[in-house]
Amino acid sequence: MDAHTNGSSSREPIAIVGLGCVLPDAHDVATFWSNLERGHCSIREVPRERWDPALYYSPDRRDGDRTYSKIGSFIPPNGNHSLRHRIPPSVVKSTDAGQLWALEAADQALQDAGYHERAFDRERCAVILGATGSEEMRTPTALRVYLPHVWSMLESAPTVQALPEASRRQLQVEVERAYKTTMPSVTEDTMPGELANVMAGRVANVLNLRGPNFVTDAACASSAIALDAACKSLRSHEVDAVLTGGSDRNQGVSMFVKFCRLGALSANGSFPFDERADGFVMGEGAVVFLLKRLSDARRDGDRVYATVRGVGTSSDGRGRAITAPNVEGQVAALQRALTSAGVPARDVDAIECHGTGTAVGDVVEVESLRRVYGDRPAAEPLWIGSVKSNLGHLKSAAGALSVLKAVLALHHGRLPPTIGVTKPNPRLKLEESPLRIATQAVDLAPPGRPARIGVSCFGFGGTNVHVILESAAERDATPWPLLV
Repeated sequence: MDAHTNGSSSREPIAIVGLGCVLPDAHDVATFWSNLERGHCSIREVPRERWDPALYYSPDRRDGDRTYSKIGSFIPPNGNHSLRHRIPPSVVKSTDAGQLWALEAADQALQDAGYHERAFDRERCAVILGATGSEEMRTPTALRVYLPHVWSMLESAPTVQALPEASRRQLQVEVERAYKTTMPSVTEDTMPGELANVMAGRVANVLNLRGPNFVTDAACASSAIALDAACKSLRSHEVDAVLTGGSDRNQGVSMFVKFCRLGALSANGSFPFDERADGFVMGEGAVVFLLKRLSDARRDGDRVYATVRGVGTSSDGRGRAITAPNVEGQVAALQRALTSAGVPARDVDAIECHGTGTAVGDVVEVESLRRVYGDRPAAEPLWIGSVKSNLGHLKSAAGALSVLKAVLALHHGRLPPTIGVTKPNPRLKLEESPLRIATQAVDLAPPGRPARIGVSCFGFGGTNVHVILESAAERDATPWPLLV
């Protein structure tokens, strides 16, 4: 991975040479793929150690201070980071799990590509990750800081004011003791541990990578925008390798309550494209890829899982609301991706959709796909699917998860099934288009050309991203022991 400075091509394919992930029910890529193939769903009720539904849940959607949903996909605690990466236990304790998952996934990607054993130019390896918030770490420390405010409200209550002075002092001591027992202390490690914008720096620090490092925040499109930035950095020859992807652990109870106020969450399950679709289900996890220019990957003998042919981005501009999906904005991103890739729409075999399972979002997305990809014979169906049926919506890591599914589908030559579709939503009007939901595994073997999958990712706030991925040439596929 040495410096390469003799020009660049805006359309040079970008090779995906390493994969890593930490996901619910899958702490490695092989397990994730196995789960997809067998139609495994990781969505379940929130674990009590995260937050207690007895305190915060109410089925009454009018209760503005509680959540009507208590389901998601969750990763259990993992205490191996301090041993494997030589991070002091005190630092691990103060660091958001999303940062640690990103580190683990990045390390897996390097190992998968063979760069634990092979030397490479660490000066020219960047880390660009999608990340947003860190609400689960920041809330407890903020609550601890605000203890004096909590006590001042208690003191103003008539019942407390009526107590003898000694009783009030004793009550204050007991409340403070109980409060601080459950809330983490604020230390020198607190700020870097809870800020999402430190995530890329944490990976670069621990893995000793000295190229640029930064995070991108475009809400649910964050990791897709990170991928776009990574490809541009490689094509401009600013760097020779990039670890990119995303990580998200924002499933604290306040996230549930706030999304419920929007009516965005489902209380029942994640059902993209199904008539039962009534909202999304949150999930969490990290996915990281190692990218290189295809010419460099071939020169260095890397295995190539798939290539990024093009990326298109857009904003919705003025629409009905800042949070509402917009057909025109999505169409622009789809068209720009095809132009960037230099690929006709008819030569794309499948779409890994944003597919959140919201009543409005699925309809808008399918309409956008029909406008761009719908001009093809019924005998050549465009298969659509959504990994959110398995794992829910990973928010800032959602794009990376969708890309991982698509990359593995191209690598194995088959698209795994989208689960949970018992009756397609009639509002999608699929029968009037060549779009078909991949409810069963689909072989990807187009005659005379590589297989291609488009991946869509749309961010809360009007950011749209579409990625065109292509299967690797046979000569690029297997020089290293396969991870999957």
